[in-house]
Amino acid sequence: MTYYHMKRFFKPWHLFAITLVLVATTMFTMTSCGNDEPDATVVDYYVNVEEQFLINGSTDKTDRYENPVTRMRNAIHKAYPTPDNKGNDEAVLAACEQEYQTYKQLYLGYADHFTCLFHIVRAVKQGNEVKENVTLLTYVYDINSTVTDVEQ
Repeated sequence: MTYYHMKRFFKPWHLFAITLVLVATTMFTMTSCGNDEPDATVVDYYVNVEEQFLINGSTDKTDRYENPVTRMRNAIHKAYPTPDNKGNDEAVLAACEQEYQTYKQLYLGYADHFTCLFHIVRAVKQGNEVKENVTLLTYVYDINSTVTDVEQ
């Protein structure tokens, strides 16, 4: 291309339009996407597993039965589906106790020995950051245990 052709294609308003597009793109990419306000404080509940679900002291048969941890998480979510700033310890603990009793009755009398240990925890969170944890209750699953010589 000759100088004449270059001059014909690049007029001052073309340069202005290109500059404007570059400035707008730069401004758009530098703009904050999130809310600069601090996140609201909410109360949530979770299950902290200390000893995993075992059948006869092993994980070999656990896929044959419902996992008490999963069932307890579902019970908590059903009783307290949406975290808020107040929490509802009473409803969560009532749902957990009902689930614990239901699970025990479901598998009581089986030949297999069911064990599991976990805690119900109340967490105060701000955004994704946990500010406070309080263990509300501990559940020990020891279903269909047999008495040993040591226990007698």
